[in-house]
Order: sequence, then C-alpha cells, then structure tokens
Amino acid sequence: MNNTKVKISIGEDSFEIEGSEEFVTKHLEEFKELLSGSGKSVPSKKTPKAKTKKNTKQTKEGEDSEGKSTSRSKTRTKKVSAERFDIHGGDGKPSLQEFLDEKKPGRANGPRIAVIGYYVTELLGHKNFSEGQVEYAYKMLGIKRPNHLHQIMINNKNEKDYYEPLEGDESNWQLTRTGEIFVADNLPSDDE
Repeated sequence: MNNTKVKISIGEDSFEIEGSEEFVTKHLEEFKELLSGSGKSVPSKKTPKAKTKKNTKQTKEGEDSEGKSTSRSKTRTKKVSAERFDIHGGDGKPSLQEFLDEKKPGRANGPRIAVIGYYVTELLGHKNFSEGQVEYAYKMLGIKRPNHLHQIMINNKNEKDYYEPLEGDESNWQLTRTGEIFVADNLPSDDE
C-alpha cells in the first residue's frame, strides 16, 4: 500500500498529513474549507487562547461581555447515604471486620472496596453492591471515608478492573471476574 504525505506550512507553523491517498485527500479538503471563506481561521501559536481581563468586561455574574459563561465551578461531591447490610457474620460466615483482617487489602481504597464488594456479593449472596453499602462499611469499621467515593470507584474501575457499575445505574456495582480472582486468590498478598 502506497502512503501519501503532505506537508503544509502557514507562517512559522507547519504540519504533515500522512496515510492512504484517500485519507490525505479527505483531510486536505477539510483543511482547505477551513482556510477558504467559511469565516473560520486556523489559530496560530501567537494567538492567545483565553481572553485577558483587559478585554473581557463583566456584564453579569458568570458572563463576559459576549454573554458567554465564565464560571468554573467545582463539581460537588455526590451525597451517598449509608445503606445497611449485615456486617456481623454468623452461621459460619465471618464478620466484615474479620474478613478484612483475613484478606488484608491494605490502606488503598480500590482493594478495600473490592473486598467489601466481595463480602456483600459472595458471602452475603447479594447480586451486586452499592456505594451506600461501601459508605456503611467504612462508617461501621471506623475507616476514614474518601471524599469522592464515586470518583475513586470509577478510577479503580478504569485502572484495576475490580468492579464495574451496573448498566444504567452508576450507584450499584458488580465485581468483575478480575475482582473476584483478586479477592479470592490474591489476597492476602505475598508481601504481607
């Protein structure tokens, strides 16, 4: 397969497009449209990305002189209500505290949440576990709850793949096969 390569220079800026002739032609045409009379321009490195205070006049709170929003508010932490479940064990099942002591997940939230999820789903027989149950476990065990529990769970889902949210319901989670194996077979780790 032959590759086609085009180098475009505008002033001090330049870029290259490389690929099949069809690919390069398509993107070259799109670039030509941007440069032609469509009213759009290609920003150069010298063009400031943001308006300075000098040329942005506040008209209303949160808007600049053109009526565009200027506020950059922080996202509030989602309120998670504790959801009770049996953490005391019995009938041959360990308590949640005994299970955590046995598995020794460490201080990181991801492995702790995986152990809590395993306890709720595998030992108690629930189909899934909720952020509320994780909240309840942290409170009852006297473990400092992370401020952004939902985001920590999403980050660990993406990084470790221990658990995933149920489709269409981001406050209920299920262990992945990786999470089940991690808790059942890899904890406590050999480092202990």
